[in-house]
Amino acid sequence: MFAKYARILVVAEPAPLAAEDQGPVLPRDEARRELHYRLFALPAALIGAHLVVSVMPGAVRMLAMWIHECGHAVTAWLCGFPAFPGPWFTPVFPDRSRVLTVMLVGLIGFGGFRAWKKRQWVLVVSGAALLIVQFIFTARLYSDQAQQLIIFGGDAGCFVLGSVLIATFYANREGAIYQNSLRWGFLVIGALAYMDAFAVWSHGAANIPFGENENGLSDPSVLTELYGWTIQQLLDRYYHLAIFCLVALAVVYTAGLAQAQQVWKRAN
Repeated sequence: MFAKYARILVVAEPAPLAAEDQGPVLPRDEARRELHYRLFALPAALIGAHLVVSVMPGAVRMLAMWIHECGHAVTAWLCGFPAFPGPWFTPVFPDRSRVLTVMLVGLIGFGGFRAWKKRQWVLVVSGAALLIVQFIFTARLYSDQAQQLIIFGGDAGCFVLGSVLIATFYANREGAIYQNSLRWGFLVIGALAYMDAFAVWSHGAANIPFGENENGLSDPSVLTELYGWTIQQLLDRYYHLAIFCLVALAVVYTAGLAQAQQVWKRAN
């Protein structure tokens, strides 16, 4: 009778958690190295980019220009306007395209579904937020409002897309970004783009690039002369966006560092 009771207790005893349920277990050296990377890489990238921008702003602008133009294009796509980013200029179609909107919704939805299947909840939430943003941009903005947002999206793209590139440093270790060491290149490019725009919009009105170039009026000139934005509105909107992105990066940095600390503890 006692033996039968003992067998019941053994069967009822819960099985220990598998190692994969507790998270990845890395070799001790690799876990320590990743912890150091996550502790120093992001601050060092931003500080280093700030120094590089102050020493050779022209060279940095050649690189950041592509993020700037992609900012125009991505904003146009979210507003439903076809656009094609190019060097120093992004042509935007004058009318919205329903086909583009449907394609973009489909791509975001498909990406969110794939992330949901893989239980990548951060990407699921990001996809849902992007769909909400696109709905607001396409259904709630008039054409002239969308055009203002697209023009604003140039240096705003340096802040937002630059921050996204920086955040890829914390990509899943099974993904191509991590496995192919792309996260290091994206970290540097994102930091340079962010700091290039920050150098313009954090030093007052004297640094604002008003005027014309071979493609016409500059973005700040269009927003102030054609759409009636004041200089203070320009400064406030870009600066507040820069601070918002910096706070978001601080959250990502803290979460990534906490994750690396957990992996380090398991490795020990």
